[in-house]
Amino acid sequence: MPRKVQKKTAFRHYSGEEKEFLAKWHEEGKTPTEIAELLGRDLSSVFRHVKAMSSKKKAKPVGRPPSLSSKEVDRIVSKAKDLIKVADSKYQVTASMIRTGARLTCCVRTVLDALHSRGLYLHPMREKPVRTEEDEQCRLEFATTYGAKPLSFWAKTVDAYLDNKWFPVYLNARGRAYAAKRTARGSFRSPGDGLAKGHVKPRKNLKVNFGKSVMISAAISGSKVLVWHKVEGQWDAVNASLMYGKLLAPALRKAKPNLKRKFLVLEDNDPSGYKSKLAIATKLEHKINVLELPRRSPDLNPLDYGFWAELNKRMRKQELTFRDTKQELTFRDTKKETRDEYIERLRQTATRMPAKFCKALVCSLKRRCVDLRAAEGRDFQE
Repeated sequence: MPRKVQKKTAFRHYSGEEKEFLAKWHEEGKTPTEIAELLGRDLSSVFRHVKAMSSKKKAKPVGRPPSLSSKEVDRIVSKAKDLIKVADSKYQVTASMIRTGARLTCCVRTVLDALHSRGLYLHPMREKPVRTEEDEQCRLEFATTYGAKPLSFWAKTVDAYLDNKWFPVYLNARGRAYAAKRTARGSFRSPGDGLAKGHVKPRKNLKVNFGKSVMISAAISGSKVLVWHKVEGQWDAVNASLMYGKLLAPALRKAKPNLKRKFLVLEDNDPSGYKSKLAIATKLEHKINVLELPRRSPDLNPLDYGFWAELNKRMRKQELTFRDTKQELTFRDTKKETRDEYIERLRQTATRMPAKFCKALVCSLKRRCVDLRAAEGRDFQE
């Protein structure tokens, strides 16, 4: 009588659910035989899984042993931070200097890999105003005094925020292309394409003359632009007095009629204009008090840290919709916009800033004061 041949079932890996049940029943104390019956699996495969779970032996490391221990990596990171503080940005701290300071014999590449493993990479240094200890102390006092003020203080109690700025005037396609390229942050590229078209932009310190710049004296509140004044000639005591008496004072009275007899403004520390004797006398005459801003603190003036950048961004966005003529594309001197038209478009763009943006901009001073106090008067993350 012929013997029956048992059909072989297809091999099937353990599913995630089966592994969960196997681990659960193993923890409950069931034997491999009982688990095999419950799962409908071969006893030998269940034995292998149970043995793997109960084994406490660690897998032997594969490959070359690491050159540095965890403590040595800690020493590299600590030494790098110490050397950077000592250098105080007067010179660049290199990986070779860090290796020497940590008294290690490994190669420079190993030191770099250790720094990268802890998230430390070489980055360009940020550019900030150079301040003295006295400046930092003044900033700390400002943050301590005004850090506890409510948001309504910055949005309503402070009536105006003042600043001046030079704006370049871009009148043709070449100027607009230059201005647009300055705003690009970076591009995706492969190695070797760094100098190809589309991957290069003008240097920050490159001075290109597309026409005479225009100086604007501006004042904003927590809801709108109060003053937008084109300064004729040089900014001096006469122009500052004119701005306070003929422009700012009427704008403040119009914005808050019958609500205030005295006004509070935050202004730049400009000795030739805002702080001149003539300007101070004009402010006293119109009952305009000043909230003193610490020296070298553009990060505490809403116009400096947000308004000017947003204005330039909106101007460049408008220029993307311009239709350049054939002559402009060949970089000839044909102008799409006159100087007066450009300055007028600049004014319209500024005065149309949303009230929501202005309020958020000035109210961020509360958060900035808190961060400045935590930084003890030094630079903080904006």
